Amino acid sequence: MDSENLLRLLEQMDPGIVMFDDDLTVSYINQALMLIFPSVHKEDLFSGDIMALHSNRIQDRIRAMLRLMKDSSQSIPFSFKRISVHDSDRYLFIKLIPLLNRNTDDALNCMLVYDITPFITNREKTFIKIPVTSGREINLINPTDILYVEAENIYARIHTCNGVYFCDFSLRFLEERLPSEHFYRIHRSYIVNLGKIEKILKERQSHVLKIQGSDTRLPISRSKVGHFFKKMGLK
Repeated sequence: MDSENLLRLLEQMDPGIVMFDDDLTVSYINQALMLIFPSVHKEDLFSGDIMALHSNRIQDRIRAMLRLMKDSSQSIPFSFKRISVHDSDRYLFIKLIPLLNRNTDDALNCMLVYDITPFITNREKTFIKIPVTSGREINLINPTDILYVEAENIYARIHTCNGVYFCDFSLRFLEERLPSEHFYRIHRSYIVNLGKIEKILKERQSHVLKIQGSDTRLPISRSKVGHFFKKMGLK
């Protein structure tokens, strides 16, 4: 799904809305927000600092978003966030908007929250679309378009025939949520789309995979070789 189609999807959704001041005191919310966060009580939102509802890691990211919002020299992009509530993952697009009063002073901040969870996962919590970024653009790609996934620190890079995209999930997180009949983790740093394997090559004492449309050779961990060959029906 390209960025144009993604924006069309968001236009069809009723976003959650929260308005708050620079001290993070909430003054207004809408009903859609409460439907996105059913486990959060309305009284808790109005009682104080909304940061208290988030982990330290999420708090740091929210503060970075707020700093960007206050920098009028830059456009404010959509931000993608994953939150876990009662062992259930929610996938959100968030847009922050500064509001001005009649004196053109900062008065309130507005946050729009779009819950895209039903559009990217199925009932088994398996991805049917994966949010990725390229530059400042966010896209949703089909798992079938993936050649392989590569670890990048605690995040991942997704390689497709059309390019390489940054993904805000770890390799382990993706491994657990990509369809296991089509994807296999061959190495601590790689997950491969089994349908995109062109050749299995033996190089000295190791095995590597040649991927369709790519000159990249992906190593198979020695501890994975036996199980991988069984997975492929070769043993």
